[in-house]
Amino acid sequence: MSESFLLVRPYYGVNVHSDAHGEFGTVLTGNEVYPDLPLISAATVLAGSEDHEVTVIDAESDKLPPDELLAKIIGTPVDKIIIKTSAATIKCDIELIRKIKESSPSRYIMIAGQAAKPVSIWLASHTDIDEIIDEPLDLYIYRYVNGREGTIDDLPTPDYTLADYRKYITEEGDIRLSVQASRGCMMGCKYCPYTQFYKAYETRSIDKVIEDLKTFESLGAKIVQFRDQFFTYDKKRVQDLCKRMIKEGINIKWTCETRLDSIDEETAELMKKAGLFMVLFGVETGDKDIIKEYNSNKGDLTFQKDTVRMLKDKGLLTMGFYIIGFPEDTWDSLQNTYQYAKDIDSNIAVFNEYMNFDTSGIEDPSPDIYCSFSNTTNTYGTSILTRDEIRYAIGVFRENYTLEHDCLKKAYEFDHVLMAKYQAKVSELLSCGNDLGEISRIIREG
Repeated sequence: MSESFLLVRPYYGVNVHSDAHGEFGTVLTGNEVYPDLPLISAATVLAGSEDHEVTVIDAESDKLPPDELLAKIIGTPVDKIIIKTSAATIKCDIELIRKIKESSPSRYIMIAGQAAKPVSIWLASHTDIDEIIDEPLDLYIYRYVNGREGTIDDLPTPDYTLADYRKYITEEGDIRLSVQASRGCMMGCKYCPYTQFYKAYETRSIDKVIEDLKTFESLGAKIVQFRDQFFTYDKKRVQDLCKRMIKEGINIKWTCETRLDSIDEETAELMKKAGLFMVLFGVETGDKDIIKEYNSNKGDLTFQKDTVRMLKDKGLLTMGFYIIGFPEDTWDSLQNTYQYAKDIDSNIAVFNEYMNFDTSGIEDPSPDIYCSFSNTTNTYGTSILTRDEIRYAIGVFRENYTLEHDCLKKAYEFDHVLMAKYQAKVSELLSCGNDLGEISRIIREG
């Protein structure tokens, strides 16, 4: 008899890019929906096994309120349930699991995602969760099914038809799927969550990546996001991949995230010909002392400016990421970071609040280390600036950068109206605590 699994990504009123940030997840302010690649890959492994059956419920893409999700889970007879969690939703996920257990005490329930790892001891002693998966879900399932360890190269092409992939869309309505040519990063930046979860840098063969892309193209995908943390680490390999994409006639636009000091003009030109339209890169801070403290040297300002200018000259969009609110940050260092962002002059600059996932000094950390529906944590420790001061700076930087690099209308619509709507929704959701009924009401009321 086959063993049956139900893989679930819940939804609580805000979109979460749940496999971003090392699978801690990132809350999105807009309406875009990204797939959870490890969840889909795990489901694909199960679907390809003669001894297993799998059902996927992606409540986020379906905008399924938690009370309706709960009823659907309870009404689906399976042997094991896996809830994919995130830092922003784990408290609600715990309540969802409690209600499932309350209705069906014998259900075997597992929780996956890096957010569960730091609080695994607390979860084991304070909840009825049967198993905490403290590694990437796809590789856990691969070992479970095959009885041996695997790498991302052992995983089959993700079968997005196991979910309603047509809802993984951009703001413009184009289907956007995720693919991975490599996973992990070896740079060792102290704030990076990826190295905590992905223990080794590993690659997927070019043949398999091409097979993945061809499959996604046949599904109607217009855009692909490479989920590699350091896409151009091996430039020769990237060049070979791009040549194959061109030779195979793959007609998909794609984005990648990488380091500016790993892109030369030849590689950029080849990537553009293969369909690249946007390069995302981390800068983090303009303060040299903070860069040194966090082992995050990514090239000097002149080099970064020249590389961004080169990419833009080739017609590529550029997006730089900056961290605001390092414990060492002062008003002056924040001002320097904003000036640094202006000097680099990427098309888009994203200013994120510092997130400290280091729980080594906390005895038996609980889910209270996470802030619900927010891209930050409660593990700040000692900081020079207050959280209110940091968030003020982020808001000012975001609006000013949009105004200076785009137009007043976009600054108003995106950085003011959209952010105000998001903040109002989050405030309303937070007032519900973990009351899934009230959260469901808010979702239905729009």
